[in-house]
Amino acid sequence: MPSRTPNPSAAPVRELWFEAYEPGLAFASPGRTLTEADLVLFAGLSGDLTSLHTDEEHARRTPFRTRIAHGMLVQSIATGLAHRTGIFEGTLRALPAMEIRWKSTAFPGDTLRLLLEVARLDPRPSRRSGRVYFDATVRNQKDQVVSEGSWEVVVLRDPGRDPEPEPPAARDPEPSRA
Repeated sequence: MPSRTPNPSAAPVRELWFEAYEPGLAFASPGRTLTEADLVLFAGLSGDLTSLHTDEEHARRTPFRTRIAHGMLVQSIATGLAHRTGIFEGTLRALPAMEIRWKSTAFPGDTLRLLLEVARLDPRPSRRSGRVYFDATVRNQKDQVVSEGSWEVVVLRDPGRDPEPEPPAARDPEPSRA
């Protein structure tokens, strides 16, 4: 079971079922360096060819003094970093919602890492899965927050657990006969 204090050097946890999550439990990813190739490939893939991302001469005249990473590139890397923690391997069913707030800029050469902390649990949507709500924070190598937000993740329940009894079906009352 992962500790409450994240340890980025710890071996990834595998196959973490819904029942293993509890509020306050945190998971830290390894780092990943944002490369020039990432920036160029994401611009081409997304079609976002904004000069701030693709034109070094233009970017030198901005307050950033160089090209910056797309915000959505940072979030795409964050989802990859979440996968590298191992917690969703074999148990992730869906990522239905993500809220993002960008706090600072990421540049090629920055090393990003992700911290996911369980904020709350919801046993719905079914007997086979539940929802885990995470606070998600991306930081760079200087420990500056690049983005923060929340993720709603549907995670499978442990198939080996004792199933909870099915609640009785709601019935319509029989119509009265007058």
